[in-house]
Amino acid sequence: MKKLSLTLFLMILPLFLLGCKKEDKLVVATAANFAPFEYKEGKEFKGIDIEIAQEIAKQLGKTLEILDIEFDSVVSAINSGNADFGMSGLTINPTRSKVIDFSIPYYNAAQVVIVREEDYNPALEGDTQALIDWIKAKNGIKIGVQSGTTGAFYAMGDESWGFEGFKNAEVKGFVNGGLATNALTNKQIDLVIIDEAPARIFAATNPATRIINTYLTEEKYGVGVNKNNPILLQQINDILQQMQENGTMEKILQKYF
Repeated sequence: MKKLSLTLFLMILPLFLLGCKKEDKLVVATAANFAPFEYKEGKEFKGIDIEIAQEIAKQLGKTLEILDIEFDSVVSAINSGNADFGMSGLTINPTRSKVIDFSIPYYNAAQVVIVREEDYNPALEGDTQALIDWIKAKNGIKIGVQSGTTGAFYAMGDESWGFEGFKNAEVKGFVNGGLATNALTNKQIDLVIIDEAPARIFAATNPATRIINTYLTEEKYGVGVNKNNPILLQQINDILQQMQENGTMEKILQKYF
């Protein structure tokens, strides 16, 4: 009987330890090619979202594990349970909210346009309608976007997002904004539509390009959480609120801007 009990114990022990290990970690899904929010330097993950995720894990007494995947797979990873939460410059949106829950906002964002220096027009600065009309007037214009992002939906048009799109344009999707900006420099496309923060980095590292300082959208980033995990959602909301109130959030943002 004792031998049987010992055998049963040894069979159950690995499962118990596996369960404990899972309980001690928190998996965040991200696409680490979206500086300054998430990116890699060598093997190290850095960025605004990464630091916020690290603070969330710390406050919950868990070890953060980063699941680095393509951007358009982040929401699916959250929904399927392959990640506990997602942080990848995720715009809070009714369409995504049908699949995952969102935390309170932690960052205000906007879509902007990057063009080649030779195509820059100062008259388009600060005038959203003039910029839209300028793009619409160019038949066959090639627009580069990062696949799955707000910029992609904006350029292609999406009724659920409330975006009309540019029917006169050919929209080309890229894995990340850096590749889209390189294609712009190489004259494979005519402009890029992407979030303002990474746009400024891409333009700064590509001297032949320039940002038109006009906002096409007004957005808010949030942390994505599985709809079956309301407890984690509330915990994240409480932590974000605390970070905003005690200045931790501002300190993180100031490191990158």
